[in-house]
Amino acid sequence: MDTLNPETRLNRRSVLHGLAGTAAVALSGVRPGEALAATFPSKRITAIVPFGAGGGSDTQTRIWGEAIAPLIDQRVVVENVAGSAGVAGTKRGIAADPDGHTVVVGAASTIAINPFTNKAADYNPSVDLQPVALLGYTPYVLVVANDLKIRTLAELIEYGKEHDGKLTHAGWTAVGELARKGLELRTGLKMRPVPYKGSMEAITDVIAGRASASIVDISTAIPFTGKTVGSGSVTPILMTGPDKSSALPWVQTTREAGLKDYVIDSWTAVFVPRKTPADIVEFLNTKTRQALKTENVKARYADLEIEQRDYDVDVMQAFIARQISGWKALIEEIGSAD
Repeated sequence: MDTLNPETRLNRRSVLHGLAGTAAVALSGVRPGEALAATFPSKRITAIVPFGAGGGSDTQTRIWGEAIAPLIDQRVVVENVAGSAGVAGTKRGIAADPDGHTVVVGAASTIAINPFTNKAADYNPSVDLQPVALLGYTPYVLVVANDLKIRTLAELIEYGKEHDGKLTHAGWTAVGELARKGLELRTGLKMRPVPYKGSMEAITDVIAGRASASIVDISTAIPFTGKTVGSGSVTPILMTGPDKSSALPWVQTTREAGLKDYVIDSWTAVFVPRKTPADIVEFLNTKTRQALKTENVKARYADLEIEQRDYDVDVMQAFIARQISGWKALIEEIGSAD
């Protein structure tokens, strides 16, 4: 959903840097980062993940927490707040003290989709949250139950025609639901949505054959797909974008399947309450980018097919703005077709 120039920068300095604070630092002769290093963080950092344990965002947060801890001399404690499609955890993060010691992990579903589709999401990410850093960027993949014996999207569409009303889609976030609706809009495929609390519950039912299919981020799917065709506990049949996956090279892309204008991807990012001081935001961004460049993180991300993007705070703000705009457009398209 990220279609514009990632190097576009927003002018946010005048907003984030108060005149009094700037003057004080200038008079002291100490750069902001140097002054901050002596006082922040003063205690452990709590990272609120608005989903259950074991999913893609949770995995990336834990990898990040382990990597950044020695760089900031404090532990990072992950707090999973599952349910309500990520709304509860996101709102808890928004309400946290804006001192940098509580961060909230965001994804496309909680930041760019929920505010337009979920009445409970009575928040405005552009106003209530400050983007800090991107943890990872991930494609999505459509997986189906092995007992369907389906290998391609065309076969799934044909199966759906022959078994009207039988196919079900296991979903737990707004991304999956929009992905399902977008796919149906472009193919005529029909899958009855079945909601789950989290990715592990959803994919477990696909494995067991209680659900027909699910569109999941690739880091969630990889442990269950196997390394060769048909060797996993679920069958991946479509990358929901134009690019091949090195981990699943046999799986069709949307281009290969003949789909146009259908790209479902996602990301995991760190946010803080909007009033968090700019120096703290910059500090966390810098340390996060350092942490993600360590060899251990790079190796683990490669295994999970997570793409890294080295965004500073300004680029992050522009990236999130584009994501919100892009997902809003898809939501409006789907809404006009209903």
